Amino acid sequence: MQNNIWRKWNRQFDKLHFKDTEIKTSGDTIYINPAMKLLAGWGVFILLLILFLLIGKPFAKKENVPAPDGGDTKISDLGYTPFERNAYPEVNSFVENYLNALTNADINMLSTMVVDPNQFDAATLERRREQTLSYSNAECYTKPGLTEGSYIVYAVVNTQIAEVQVQPLSMHRFYLIPNEYGGYVQDNTTGTNTELADYISQIDQDPDVAELYTRVEQNNRESAKNDEALRAFYEKIGATVE
Repeated sequence: MQNNIWRKWNRQFDKLHFKDTEIKTSGDTIYINPAMKLLAGWGVFILLLILFLLIGKPFAKKENVPAPDGGDTKISDLGYTPFERNAYPEVNSFVENYLNALTNADINMLSTMVVDPNQFDAATLERRREQTLSYSNAECYTKPGLTEGSYIVYAVVNTQIAEVQVQPLSMHRFYLIPNEYGGYVQDNTTGTNTELADYISQIDQDPDVAELYTRVEQNNRESAKNDEALRAFYEKIGATVE
């Protein structure tokens, strides 16, 4: 009984797929061989698959964009773009070279590293040089700027102050834009560029930036409590250390 059923199915299968199909018309008979039927079947399948992908794609669920640090935090959850830490070696290199030029009062070098070199004053740089001897251990926290390839940089560095043994932290903010040589220059035109000034002011209020400022202040407050020379320096420049 079962063998008879399988034989019938096999005959039907052979009839449909392995033998010519006859299509009778009013004046003639058309024969379609198995190869043509197979090609036609695959063609219909591929066409339906393409239609499904085209129609179904707009309804696909969009994934949240991951934060720049590659962690699990989502930008959409925070409402801002978290900063990246030491993500760009060329940015760190610029910051280190700039701070070295500051401590050396190298006005010629500094003039090549900014948009407006007229803001530098040789006398002011020399007075600064007498107080700040060097910077070290730069940690650069970057956020995207207004234009492609630009960054807001918050550099936290150890600062060697004259006649002070301990090295407190200092925080320096840069707005770097690409130059024609593949490097960066500091855009120091916030005094005349209202759009840029407003953007930097907005980024300064991001929670991670505010927390970074707070951490630097707390570190220096603790250092000043334990170092009389540093405390005297802060009192001299009018900084609050309580």
